[in-house]
Amino acid sequence: KKVINSHFCESLTSFGAKKIVLSGPSGFLGSRVLEQLLQAHTIRTSSGVAAGEIVLLSSSPGRLMERLYRKYGPTKMHTVRASRVDYYTQHDHQTWKDQLGSLGLEGEDCVFVNLAAVAGPKPGIPDAMMDVNYHAARAAAVACQQLQFGHWIQSSTQATNAERGGQVPYSRAKAMIDFSLRQLAGGPMAVTIACLGLLYSKAGSIGQEKAAGLNLIDIALLPLTPIMGCGSAPLQPQEVDDAAERIVFLALSDPALRPVQNTTPPNGKCRTKFDSGLDVAAEGERDSAEEQHRAGYVALSAIKLPKSNYRFYDAVGPETMTMLEMLHQFAICHGNNRFTPVHIGYRNMEKIVNIKSLGNLNRQFVSLLRSEQDSAAPIIGDPSVWEDLTFEPGTRKLVRLEQAFEANLAKGGPNKYRRARRFPFGLTAQWVWRNPRVVLPGLALSIEIIQSYLASLWSRRGKGGRRRSLP
Repeated sequence: KKVINSHFCESLTSFGAKKIVLSGPSGFLGSRVLEQLLQAHTIRTSSGVAAGEIVLLSSSPGRLMERLYRKYGPTKMHTVRASRVDYYTQHDHQTWKDQLGSLGLEGEDCVFVNLAAVAGPKPGIPDAMMDVNYHAARAAAVACQQLQFGHWIQSSTQATNAERGGQVPYSRAKAMIDFSLRQLAGGPMAVTIACLGLLYSKAGSIGQEKAAGLNLIDIALLPLTPIMGCGSAPLQPQEVDDAAERIVFLALSDPALRPVQNTTPPNGKCRTKFDSGLDVAAEGERDSAEEQHRAGYVALSAIKLPKSNYRFYDAVGPETMTMLEMLHQFAICHGNNRFTPVHIGYRNMEKIVNIKSLGNLNRQFVSLLRSEQDSAAPIIGDPSVWEDLTFEPGTRKLVRLEQAFEANLAKGGPNKYRRARRFPFGLTAQWVWRNPRVVLPGLALSIEIIQSYLASLWSRRGKGGRRRSLP
């Protein structure tokens, strides 16, 4: 179990008890937030301080509570209750207001943590992403404002600022709710937006792990690892427990004490380019706050939004690496020392994820990945404020990728990892059996991977003088 650090523990007992409404409690991030909230309640109770309440919003609250009672037991769960919500249809703020009010959720000690999201299409629900990510969220936020909630915490995504962000339903809906929430921040309710990057788990999974049982870490364990495009898109992976801990801190603390993210980099320069992990800075200032934010240094709160109860954080990991570098690191940390990247196009992979997502590898991710690889100025977040959010500045940092998998280190020597995980071929076969329409594009993708690999071998031999060119 994760041990909450001492500074965080002290902070947990110095604030009044909160009634925390948590949407998306079964998700990749939401389940970790719930676990750490329960730990926080245990610490508060043992310190003689009122724990507060947790209200879970779920489409199946009965099954959710049954599962949680089996996992955590009645002692930890005595501060938890659940209520049924249909995010696909519940888009009227009055309905939300009446539901939350009937649960006794009203006043400045109430906090709404919105982690519910749909990242890909849903069969039979044509506007699923807009319904959940925008309409339901906005109705709930308006209701919370009318009920005089003290704080709204929103999980957003770096994809909202990608060049193709407005073309992709997921990022478009997320950008719309972010904008709407910034307008609500003019009232008494504090608003915090955590702009998350790619999340992974030390247990060996990335985002939406329940969606398919397969994810990007598994792809890094293949004998031949497909890399879409050139693999240069910059990513800032963050361990999911680090993100959960900071969201819990925001939920339990006084929103008036939240730090403000710096609007300019320490050296007074603006980041304009990302190239294989190196930052290229240009002298001078940008012409507008929008351009500075796109470079990753100016928070959205700086764009015509001088409201003091609004906070925006680049909730990203401490490292910036390319897609290729990240998959290579995942492979090494899981004992795959024969990582073999093979560059492919986007078409066949897009056909597969259009039918069924592979965990966090969905149509939205592929489209935005292509956008960032083609962009002259990809989005790079500044995690410095997010990193020090729950600690005394400079005492403890976000976990770096190689640190997250230290448990996989072999006893034979430093920087040598045991084979902790292998590609789940059996699970993949089950996934194909349940989704037979992926067979044809899957075969096309396999052929493309093999052809690309053989072509790269032939090219290397040609350069070595054995063979000059392809026949």
